[in-house]
Amino acid sequence: MQKVFMTFSSALALLLISIVTASGFGGGGMRATESAEPTVATEMTALSIPIRTAASGEIQQIPLFSSKYAQTPVAKVNTEPITLKEFALELASMHSSMEASEMKGGQSYLKMLDRLITIKLVKQEALNIGFDGTPAVQKQIEDFALTTMIKQLLANQIVDLQVDAEQVEELYREMAVEAKLTNYKIFAQADAETLLANYKSGGDFKALADKLVAEAKAEVEAATEYAPLKDLLPAIAQAVYPMQNGDVSEIFKAESGYIIFRLEDKRVYEDPETRLVAANQLLQKASQKKQMEYLEALVDQYASFDKEAEEALDFAKIAELNPEAKGSEILGPLSKDQRTLVTVANDREMVLITIADIAKKLEGSLYHGTEKVLDPVKMDREKESVIWNSLVAVVGRLEAQAQGIDKTEAYLEKLTNFEDRVLFDTFIAKAVVPGIKVPEDDAKKYYYNHLEDYASPLMLKMNSLAFTKQESAQDALKKLHAGSDFKWVSANVNDLADESNKDVLGLGGSLLSVNALPHDLQHQVTGAQQGDLFLFAGPNDLYYVLTVEAAYPPEAKPYEDVRQEIGKVIYSQMINDALDEWVIKLKEVYETEVFIVQNDH
Repeated sequence: MQKVFMTFSSALALLLISIVTASGFGGGGMRATESAEPTVATEMTALSIPIRTAASGEIQQIPLFSSKYAQTPVAKVNTEPITLKEFALELASMHSSMEASEMKGGQSYLKMLDRLITIKLVKQEALNIGFDGTPAVQKQIEDFALTTMIKQLLANQIVDLQVDAEQVEELYREMAVEAKLTNYKIFAQADAETLLANYKSGGDFKALADKLVAEAKAEVEAATEYAPLKDLLPAIAQAVYPMQNGDVSEIFKAESGYIIFRLEDKRVYEDPETRLVAANQLLQKASQKKQMEYLEALVDQYASFDKEAEEALDFAKIAELNPEAKGSEILGPLSKDQRTLVTVANDREMVLITIADIAKKLEGSLYHGTEKVLDPVKMDREKESVIWNSLVAVVGRLEAQAQGIDKTEAYLEKLTNFEDRVLFDTFIAKAVVPGIKVPEDDAKKYYYNHLEDYASPLMLKMNSLAFTKQESAQDALKKLHAGSDFKWVSANVNDLADESNKDVLGLGGSLLSVNALPHDLQHQVTGAQQGDLFLFAGPNDLYYVLTVEAAYPPEAKPYEDVRQEIGKVIYSQMINDALDEWVIKLKEVYETEVFIVQNDH
């Protein structure tokens, strides 16, 4: 049996798996699943690409997301393949930011493939340099491997998890509640307190409140529509929930007064989204409970504690004996204590967690240093957390390895992809970035060539007339062009939109940024000056005649105000340019083959 002393990962903060709810009920319950790969949009599943077979040179049109061809190489870098599956998943993850027309073009495929080839080329060079052997890279990979194994181990425990539909319905009926309230805003606190006291003494609330309204000491907002509790202020929603119809609330401080409301009615409303939220909450709770119970069972199965060593870490007792002891005085000796606190073992391996291991972790948790008197309650609580996370790291790994999770294709793919990206990031940081500096002259040149990007927007104050018919709007514009006064025109035209029409855009009277205007109008008013006239065909079949009363042209921000921002832009571009130069050199060293056939049509 192999004996190992536990090395803790400072990055390990184990979280129970989040679960994704299904879209409906099945068999009286709802299942929980974990999505490990990007969701493939429906329109992408039918896509295929031409791939040249490496051995025969034959070109085949292969479906992107075919499991049959998943391991088909689409490129090769120094004998390391980039598989169709790897390429397709990368494409799927980028799909949301790409237009459908781009997805069908060979150019976008090749651009995506170039990205993957670059990562592989950099990985090869990073391996040759030896970056994979540096402690920082090894630690990142070890941390990822550990958490990925344990996540999969826990995910396996909730594959068949279900919650009862009746429980979902019960929680839903607690969440999907809406209320009709009559709100009284009382202007003076004393009046609000007197009103509530008189009501509690048996007075008629409505009569008392209406009297304050009549005396101009309050205003009322009569109940006309139901409002979901989730849309109310949290304090008010919390107060409404247990109330019965006709109940009166306590006093709530408002922005300009004091609110007292009466509940007129309360009911459950139908909302599929809220029902799904209810189901998700129950699934989350059930999954976390099941996973926690599973972890506790693994700890019981694998771990055994040394009682004497446990007592050495009892900070409550330590504080009783030495209440003024500083952290360094307590944790210093403990961090050298090599006695075994926990023995974790299966039939293949034994891991020893020592007092020193835990003490060193606790020292790291004292952000304000170890020269202060320790809080025993806080330290005992932190100790339990450190021990638990350490145990989960060990028992989780042992059980995951016993189940062969570390040998599965899914795990190995995740680990390989992570290694590729860690080595890529390390190469950029250590080989590409050093020496890159942004010359001041380049920053200034960029600034003057992109002044419009660093300028305040055009500001306009306009007069606006909204028409329901285009012909009437054109007639009004014609009169304004002829020199007629705006007020006269507004009083002598037909088909003006009603002022109560909620679809009318508020384009007139206020100083507006051109960026706040509808997109189509922004183009129309570019470069607008005082006195300019415009006809804008807006949404909802409304037509606007606009006159520019005042115009404030864009004004560039001072160079010093945007110098840092510009520096970041140029710095990023310089890194990309330097990486492109590296890629050209690396392609000369590491043989690169592409098997995707470019379609020039």
